[in-house]
Amino acid sequence: MESSLTRAAINKQQTASRNKVITIILISFFSFIAFSFFLINYYYSNHFFMNTIINGVDVSNMTAEQAEMAIQEQLKRYTLTLEGRNDLTAQIQGKDFNIHAKFDENLEDLLESQSSFMWFSGLFNVSAMEISTIVEYDEGLLRELIANLPFFDKQNIIEPEDAYISEFIKGKGYEIVPEIQGTKVNFDKLFEIVKESVKNLQTKISLEEADCYYKPKITSESPDLIKTVEELNKIAGAEIIYEFGENIEILDGTLISQWLSVTDDGSVVLDESGVKDFVDYIGTTYNTFGRTRKFKTSYGVEITVKGGDYGWWLNRPLEVEELIELILAGKKVKREPAYYQKAQQYGEDDIGNTYVEVNLTAQHLFFYKNGKLILETDFVSGNLAKGYGTPTGTYPVQYKQRKATLTGDDYSVPVEYWMPFNRDIGFHDAWWRKEFGRDIYKTNGSHGCINLPTKAAKIMFENIEPGVAVVVYELPGTN
Repeated sequence: MESSLTRAAINKQQTASRNKVITIILISFFSFIAFSFFLINYYYSNHFFMNTIINGVDVSNMTAEQAEMAIQEQLKRYTLTLEGRNDLTAQIQGKDFNIHAKFDENLEDLLESQSSFMWFSGLFNVSAMEISTIVEYDEGLLRELIANLPFFDKQNIIEPEDAYISEFIKGKGYEIVPEIQGTKVNFDKLFEIVKESVKNLQTKISLEEADCYYKPKITSESPDLIKTVEELNKIAGAEIIYEFGENIEILDGTLISQWLSVTDDGSVVLDESGVKDFVDYIGTTYNTFGRTRKFKTSYGVEITVKGGDYGWWLNRPLEVEELIELILAGKKVKREPAYYQKAQQYGEDDIGNTYVEVNLTAQHLFFYKNGKLILETDFVSGNLAKGYGTPTGTYPVQYKQRKATLTGDDYSVPVEYWMPFNRDIGFHDAWWRKEFGRDIYKTNGSHGCINLPTKAAKIMFENIEPGVAVVVYELPGTN
């Protein structure tokens, strides 16, 4: 039993010894920790914590004096690189405009503001604690440095140019000539950007990204410019083809473009006087109305026939109006002009091979249709004794009418076939006459009309159409 008591006492004594040792160890450990904390806290009372960055400078474990020297030294080495268009770059050195740091708070005060436990969190803090101070510099020197940058050298300045519409190009039409961005830098804007960059100690500026260049006011993407060039191309894309027999006149963008202009608001204007000039050209070139003609008679003699109103006669006002409408709509068409009156064909010989040949001297006429003689007959023309002689010249048949009544100051006569060609002068049957030809017309002629035998008048009426030429002439020696 004594032995058991002795072992219990021994175990109790050993447990007490172990507890004492543990207590000593814990006291020693916490004493060490407390002492270490005191030492470290004392150290960081005049040193910056780890991972402390001021103005981009790592001042970890530095005193205030050491940090200020490091910051100021770093600022002396500050360089700002400016990148421009056309691979043009430049640099500004901090030392050249006296850059330096100004601390709102004394660095000693900043150190004192560090809480006593922040150093501990700093041991495990992988991210930097950044502190910024005020950066000061000589603004006048900085302005001068910027003004002397190569971006402002005349040889490096390209003025921006607006996009614009080209002249008309045959086969292509109008095109937008792209704008030129140029290399002209806005000094005031760049100066503000540089100051902001220096304030934040940035080391690089892209003048392009900073939007420091003057810009063209109008670009090739301008909706108004695109709309205008589309309208120009629509109008200049018109093509009107006129065929005057073997002669062809084509009105297209080559000429139309000379009549186009653009107003300040981008509207396209067509100069209508240009259209009128073109129509006048057509009229002058191809009108044959009242023209003097060379004519080969059925007697084999070529004569000159003056007067009359036969021929192509362009309706110029109507043609101008309709042509403007076609041009503005950008139409591509073959077109016959608007005429007051047409001839049988185009060309020097506009009479063709269907016509009536009236020889006043012989009092005899010939009617050819498609080159074939279908009627030859004597007639009686205007009374010379009374001053009603039939005028010479070339005239178109105006119309034909069955059963007409011819009236005048002293007559009213019904006829079966009436075919006027010179106002109130025309072909008609003269059922009251028994003889035609010879010299009847000199003393017993008509009031100017061509009196025909009824049978001849019928043949002519059945074969003639309005517009057919009537050539009236005198030919001595054929009477």
